[in-house]
Amino acid sequence: MACDNYICPFFELGAKNGSLAAPELHCMIGDVAQEITFKKGDTLFLQGQSSRFLYALSDGMVKICCHTNDGREQIVGLSSPGSLLVGLQSIGEEHHAYSATAVTEVHACKISHRLLLARVHAASSLGMRLIASLNAQLAHSRALMQVMGNKCAAAKIASFILLMNREPQHSHSHFTLPFSRLEIASLLGLGEETVCRAMANMKRMGIIYAPRGNIEIRDWNRLRAIADGGAIRREVA
Repeated sequence: MACDNYICPFFELGAKNGSLAAPELHCMIGDVAQEITFKKGDTLFLQGQSSRFLYALSDGMVKICCHTNDGREQIVGLSSPGSLLVGLQSIGEEHHAYSATAVTEVHACKISHRLLLARVHAASSLGMRLIASLNAQLAHSRALMQVMGNKCAAAKIASFILLMNREPQHSHSHFTLPFSRLEIASLLGLGEETVCRAMANMKRMGIIYAPRGNIEIRDWNRLRAIADGGAIRREVA
């Protein structure tokens, strides 16, 4: 199957006459993968649901949530094309330990656990690609844990904004923040009012501009300084 998802762990480069062709990609498991689209708010799978599929993201973002006994939702992770596979942690389990919901429109390939594991047994190179993907997810989880660690509220929020858009293309960067203030508060263990106040202060300082769910980072250096917990944090704490 031809594919243009360059960051999927299952693509391989096409080759002609022993040399790499111009970026012509082919999926190593194309016959067991189904392309699928989720609208914002759609559920990929629910906590407690039978664990049968995982999803290789090509575009969009998914939030990973656990639900408490009293019905409250706690965001425990995020998954985007950079962290590759949603549901990989449950590949050896009978049921999903968490729920996955699209927070933007999501394009992905739906892959059967059973068929993928059969391919891994037949081709060890696929197993190595799964390990690499799991390592990428662990790195992303570690970054999120650092955001949620022992920092003041402003440092947590600044770190979260940087995690959502870590590679500036130019001095200013515009991107959509696909979370409400309440969801950010839930993820970071803060109050909604605290998140609103800290972001309003950063806006007032000219560090960010945040109209209607969009973010424009206007001062990367000061935002990083706040995220690092430097002296500037007292301005927005």
